[in-house]
Amino acid sequence: MDNLLKTSLHQTHIDSKAKLVPFAGWEMPIQYSSILSECKAVRTQSGIFDVSHMGRFYISGNDASLGLDKILSVNPFMIEEGQGKYNVICNQNGGIIDDAIVYKINNNKFLLIPNASNADKIYEWVRENTNNLDFNINIVTKNTAMIALQGPTSRAILNNIFPDLPKIKRFRFIETKYNGKNVTIARTGYTGENGFEIILDNDISQNFWEILVKNGATECGLGARDVLRLEAALALHGNEITEIINPFEAQLSRFVELDRENYMINNTLNNIKSQELSKKLIGFEIQGRNIARSHNIIKDNNNNTIGEVTSGSYSPTLSKSIGLGYISDKSLDIHSEITIEIRSKNILAKITKIPFYKRKKEQVNVS
Repeated sequence: MDNLLKTSLHQTHIDSKAKLVPFAGWEMPIQYSSILSECKAVRTQSGIFDVSHMGRFYISGNDASLGLDKILSVNPFMIEEGQGKYNVICNQNGGIIDDAIVYKINNNKFLLIPNASNADKIYEWVRENTNNLDFNINIVTKNTAMIALQGPTSRAILNNIFPDLPKIKRFRFIETKYNGKNVTIARTGYTGENGFEIILDNDISQNFWEILVKNGATECGLGARDVLRLEAALALHGNEITEIINPFEAQLSRFVELDRENYMINNTLNNIKSQELSKKLIGFEIQGRNIARSHNIIKDNNNNTIGEVTSGSYSPTLSKSIGLGYISDKSLDIHSEITIEIRSKNILAKITKIPFYKRKKEQVNVS
């Protein structure tokens, strides 16, 4: 794996005896102890993930807002300074090239976080479609680290490190200092838990990781992250969202802000929105020990093929097998029975409400 990129935390993962695997051109930890125990740590305490492989693009200049307004499914002019927004980046046909979070630093400067596997593609897409506009893209992916601290005790852990840390609302961020270096702390994540994502310079990342562990955070790999995001029914690019799936099919319409003159696919998405969808995303659960996997066929009770699985796993939080998939039979709804073809056998499943897991709301003390 010598040809793979390595994050600044690579030696830390080796020292912690993590199992390392290739992922989107990077050598990344898939697990440390076990995926099940790491999932439990995040749901009951807190876990940390090295997500430094994800892209980090600073987009700045007089036309930064205008350029992003052409590309993003959300309106950058309406984002407040210090706010982040989840969005999708679509191709000319309305298919999803990637999903990302965009943070607004000021009217002329944004931070865009694309997925690792799509970062190069997003860079080219932005450049190709905004080449007459005045802004720069500064890619700092290899110069910085990104750590996700997720779980119910995440705020307490950060307070131990930053005693004067102000309250950060969901999808908001602040810029502060750690060991004299700039640090960005955003209240975001990909696990369905309360948590934060922290961007900091490579040379202080190992020390910061170790401090998080000393304060009670469990080291977690990308295997647990995938199970946790599935429990929360969060879409994964390449599975629930692809370049042939549009945001309306993927149940992401709330992240699409239309009727923007500058948005390059405004008319395309308006046209798709006005038509009946050919398929819909569902969640399902399977009784017993069987686990559905991506591309397993979904059938109705008459053995007709009606779709396929996009993601599936055993849920350690819910103690059952769960999954997501697309079906063409829109008459089927929550509690409808379906079958999943697993290893040439039809396994009974039931459509269920998503997300499968929802974290408890934070308690507010009233004096």
